Amino acid sequence: MNDLIRLINSFNSDEVSAFLAFAKARNQRTDVKNIALFQFIQQGARVDLDIKIYGKPNKNALHALKNRLKESLIDFIAINGFASESQEEMQLFKLVLAARIFLEREQYKLGFKTLKKAVSMAIALESYVVLQEIYYTQVQYAHLNDVMSLEETIKAYQENEKRYLAESRLVMAYATVQKALKTHPVNVYKVIKTQLDLFQISIDQHLSFKSLYQLMNIATEAATLKSDYAGVYIFINHIYDIVELKKQQAAKHLYYHCEILYLMAGSCFRNKDFNRSQLLIKELDLEIIKQKGKYKKQFEERVLLLKALNYNYTGNAAKAIEEVSSFKKISLRIRLAHATFLFQQGQPQEARRVINSFMHSDVFYEKKENLLWVLKKNVLEILIYMELNQPDLVESKMRSFKKKFRSRLLDLEEDRVLTFMSLLRLYFEHPFHITEDSFKNKVTAAFTYKTVDREDIFIMSFYAYLKAKMENKSIYNATLELVN
Repeated sequence: MNDLIRLINSFNSDEVSAFLAFAKARNQRTDVKNIALFQFIQQGARVDLDIKIYGKPNKNALHALKNRLKESLIDFIAINGFASESQEEMQLFKLVLAARIFLEREQYKLGFKTLKKAVSMAIALESYVVLQEIYYTQVQYAHLNDVMSLEETIKAYQENEKRYLAESRLVMAYATVQKALKTHPVNVYKVIKTQLDLFQISIDQHLSFKSLYQLMNIATEAATLKSDYAGVYIFINHIYDIVELKKQQAAKHLYYHCEILYLMAGSCFRNKDFNRSQLLIKELDLEIIKQKGKYKKQFEERVLLLKALNYNYTGNAAKAIEEVSSFKKISLRIRLAHATFLFQQGQPQEARRVINSFMHSDVFYEKKENLLWVLKKNVLEILIYMELNQPDLVESKMRSFKKKFRSRLLDLEEDRVLTFMSLLRLYFEHPFHITEDSFKNKVTAAFTYKTVDREDIFIMSFYAYLKAKMENKSIYNATLELVN
């Protein structure tokens, strides 16, 4: 049941409408109980579903209905997935299938001609998996091919096999690193390098767009985990340089090109290279409307948030707030960014209203987002209560923060967060000490844990609060001074 609920909840409004139309067309009887069950689950109903649907308790019938609905959903997703594939990819699959049928029917000339066309298309699409199947078929029937020699066919097969195996090794390395990241290793970069070396992966132009995206994604996740985007910037730039060299193929790999542009723009932002980040966002804006806006919905929320963050940290806070306020379906990340922007603008009461919309537990939000998101939310709450002069709530949240996160932060070697919290408590307990040189020296010592060009922009944003209090400035101005 939980799988069914998660699957239905993952549907957007267009997919819901499309599935209902699909189910109605498939239903051969007047019985529409599968549609009724889908709608009840979508509306949040969880108990007495058998009574709601059948008018009486009937757990066995409900269980069978759930299975039928799940099968319908699987069929819908599979059919919808094929329909959304690019025309070129679909054409490639059709060519390979047709070629095999021709060869089985002894239409050898037509079969080999079709395979030759499929080879050209598969190479252009960097579809090494399909190429393996094509070359396998060519070798199988090579003794009947008067045009291409067996030696040429085997050579092409072996060359492609190298690329195919390289991609396969990358998939294994990617999975291994992803698993390792869940344990929050002390040195994530060492984990990545070890796995790349172990699977003998070379980062070059032979890697497909998908593989280059996976590499960039691994580096980004590692950087996020350690709040150290500067540490992977050279590596990410190297991958992006290869993407630029292969740019003539980008149209055939639109989804992965969009993902790469997004990750690169995000990395530039986190490294405070705002001009380049904004240029990449403009390029991404143009990419997501291609192919009739096929991937627009998948990217528009993330792109909007990245635009807003760039606006905010380049002095255009009003535009940033306008951007995050304009989005209809507000995600957790957009809400937290909105609260942060309002707080930086000296509007703690409005920021609190946004924060109060988070009704679930930290455990729930960590599953939905991640630990770093939860940490930012908790720190922001404490700062808001401090600005609203609510000492009881500040004390309660500080105690809760220490109890929940101290040991985990120590395991992650994220001493900066704990240092910031200790400085925050010192200011909370002795507010008049904030202008003293001894306090300023402590803040300076804590902040120079990393050089300014290597420090993460969000870590700097929290320290800007103390800077504002020490220098009697607005929080926003202190923030801009630090990050710029």
